[in-house]
Amino acid sequence: MAAASGAASGSRPGGFAFPDPTTALPWAVPLLLIAPFATFLLALSSVRTRRSASATAMFGTAVMLVVTLLVLWGLTRKAAPYVATYQYINLSVAFSGPSSFQTFTVQLVLHVDHLTVAALLAIELCAFIALGWHQFMGRAEPGAARFHAAVTALLFASSGILMSWDLAELFGFWMIGGALTYLLLAHRWGVAEPAARARVALALPFFTDVCLLSGIAWLYSRYGTQTLDTLVPVLHTNPGWTVRSLVVASVLLFVGVGGRIALWPFTSWITQTAVTAPAAASAIVQSVWSVAGIVVLYRLTPIFASSNQQTMQALLAACGVAAVIAAALALVGNEPRRAVSLAGAAVVAIAAAVVINAAYHPPATYAVAGVAAVFALAPARAGALLAVTTISNAMRTDDLAEMGDAWRRMRRSAAALLLCALLLGLTTTGALALGVSTRTWLGVALGEASLLVAIAALRVFFSVSFGPLRRRRAFEPDRVREPREALGWPYWFAVASAAFLAATFITAWLGFLDGAKHPAPALIGVAVWVAVPVLGFIACAATYSRGRDGALAATALGGAWLARGTALVSAGVERFVVAPATDIAGRLGDWIPAGDGALGRLATASGQLALGAVRAPALPLVMALAIVLAVVFALLAPGVAR
Repeated sequence: MAAASGAASGSRPGGFAFPDPTTALPWAVPLLLIAPFATFLLALSSVRTRRSASATAMFGTAVMLVVTLLVLWGLTRKAAPYVATYQYINLSVAFSGPSSFQTFTVQLVLHVDHLTVAALLAIELCAFIALGWHQFMGRAEPGAARFHAAVTALLFASSGILMSWDLAELFGFWMIGGALTYLLLAHRWGVAEPAARARVALALPFFTDVCLLSGIAWLYSRYGTQTLDTLVPVLHTNPGWTVRSLVVASVLLFVGVGGRIALWPFTSWITQTAVTAPAAASAIVQSVWSVAGIVVLYRLTPIFASSNQQTMQALLAACGVAAVIAAALALVGNEPRRAVSLAGAAVVAIAAAVVINAAYHPPATYAVAGVAAVFALAPARAGALLAVTTISNAMRTDDLAEMGDAWRRMRRSAAALLLCALLLGLTTTGALALGVSTRTWLGVALGEASLLVAIAALRVFFSVSFGPLRRRRAFEPDRVREPREALGWPYWFAVASAAFLAATFITAWLGFLDGAKHPAPALIGVAVWVAVPVLGFIACAATYSRGRDGALAATALGGAWLARGTALVSAGVERFVVAPATDIAGRLGDWIPAGDGALGRLATASGQLALGAVRAPALPLVMALAIVLAVVFALLAPGVAR
């Protein structure tokens, strides 16, 4: 009897019983939120020194990573996602009408599946490695406790975003993450230029966040529900639904998510802060929002697909144009971190196009391949940002034309930059091989964007690694040294990116993410899409080996023309939008005191008149009023008036 029950419970001979992994989910899933929030409170309230703040943040991230692995272990025997629902708001707002509109409910729905766990692993790895690099390279940064507390709070917000299944809950965590993003990018608020550039990170994403909120509110006003499980099935069956309402909701939601994943033209909030913000903050922010944003976009695609074909075509066109323009902009200008950020934004746009294209051509199941490509992008872009920051700090410049000879003076950092640049150019090959045909206009556009991304990523390596490192005022090239403490961290980024990139070609990994069966990609398709970035690498190497100075002069000229065009656009906006508004406001500001003065003078005059009337003799005053009234009545009499 005992042996039979033991065998049924999964025990081995000898009496040792393996615990059921699903029993860990009820307490491990809430820990994904509790662990980073507890670390945030600890870092904010009790940590003051730089070493202790860094150690606390890394420890909290490590605990979160262990909990994520525990949740992954718990999902191994569970095909369906784990869902925990907690009632947050439940208000009765009506007593008649459809039942869905009689109560306003916001539920905390913690929805955890394999895709959520993989996204959390990508974010946590990027955050942990970036914090390790910042521990040595960010010694001079002010406010260590504030910085590390904001990082752990951003991890808390990202966990909430990825596990949210209620749209109101999603937007709450979304706004928390947006506020913490601004705090991280504006960390050097005591300096004028970083503070001025960080305003873009507050204003531009705030506009797109308002679009996201408007899309959520629009859906609730039409369907009376905010949970995806109940919303998606009734998109075409709810009374009063229209295609126009779904089009409006789709566009608003797409703009809201596109702003945070930095689709062009919403890229300036990451490019303008790439130089002025701490490098670790920029790397963590770009990793968190690219991964969390693409997962949210993937989960919202059923709403997009339910609108109409014209909307889907417009969204695909927007992603294709954003990919090409962002990759082209990465080729101009000589700021290395700006170029890396724009190249990453182009890769995210390509992945978004793959996700939306799969919804546009059902029953294709390759949408998750675009998400998997962003998992590979996040560590590659973060590693390239930190490696080039190490080189630029040693060379004391952010201009590629003034950098060089890193392959001889800082070989390990240059090699890490090379690996991350190569991986950055190759991240979309698996997704494109599965999800896009080379014979369509979308395939041509995304192929061109992939080619430009490869050139843009590798040109940063060639610019900093070869060519002479010239003397400048107060700078001696012979004093350039490689910081030994931070050498290994970018390589861990490269290892993580290579693992995620290799997994995108494995259909079992894609099936693990979404629970569907995926056909293996055709070898000819893989060869074509791998050949595109390889051709970009070859073209870049040939160009910079034959004329590095000429290529840098051309990119500098392009950057100057771009800056001039941006200045003209900004001047036009200032002249025709901002100036008239401020002029009207200034005139109103002048009119109000002037009007108050006129009213004051009128009140003074009437008061003096009343005071004079009081002091005048009563009999003459009464006689004068009688005469005036007699004249008025005489003039208004019918005979006289006619």
